[in-house]
Amino acid sequence: MTKRDIKLGAIIGFLIGLLALPTIKNLEHDILSKWQGFKFGYFFLLPIILPFIILAGLFIVDKLAKKIKVIWQLARFVLVGALNTFIDFGVLGFLLWVSKIDAGQTIALYAFFKFISFSFAATNSYFWNKSWTFEKGGKVKGKEFAGFYLITGVGALLNVGIASLIVRMVGSSAGVSSNVLAGIIAPFIGVLVGFMWNFLGYKFFVFKK
Repeated sequence: MTKRDIKLGAIIGFLIGLLALPTIKNLEHDILSKWQGFKFGYFFLLPIILPFIILAGLFIVDKLAKKIKVIWQLARFVLVGALNTFIDFGVLGFLLWVSKIDAGQTIALYAFFKFISFSFAATNSYFWNKSWTFEKGGKVKGKEFAGFYLITGVGALLNVGIASLIVRMVGSSAGVSSNVLAGIIAPFIGVLVGFMWNFLGYKFFVFKK
């Protein structure tokens, strides 16, 4: 593990901790309904704690990568994916919190918010995966750039479509609040499907060596 890996791992941990705050804030009411002693202020420690947890994980992966080389690339992709996920969740949570919409009743606006949050995450994904995960440095190439957004575009359709479909079909029948369904469950499933699609597309098409 290089000094660059340590630095970037710590940065990712800090950003994930920071971006988790809007999502947690959006769920504060639902959490308080079950845990009266919940204090949102405790979560401000996340940007401090997560970098150490991630660096510990990278240290373990570095040892395992000496036997299974691909695991190191996969670990970096997972970390970048986690950052992208919290950018997605953070932006979406902020938009839901500011707008105060009922996602189950205003599905078109929810889908629009989800597309905005995914777009922020996808832009971040390109630069991190190009320079760190797949180590394809240098200037942006037209073919590479187009290929990335082709793969990401399909991933966006899967991500947004699946998340919106879950909110639309499940609704109040899930037994959870619309904030939990629209802000956590639905986008997580959408992100997971998009994650698998993107890794295969980036590795074997966009950033192949």
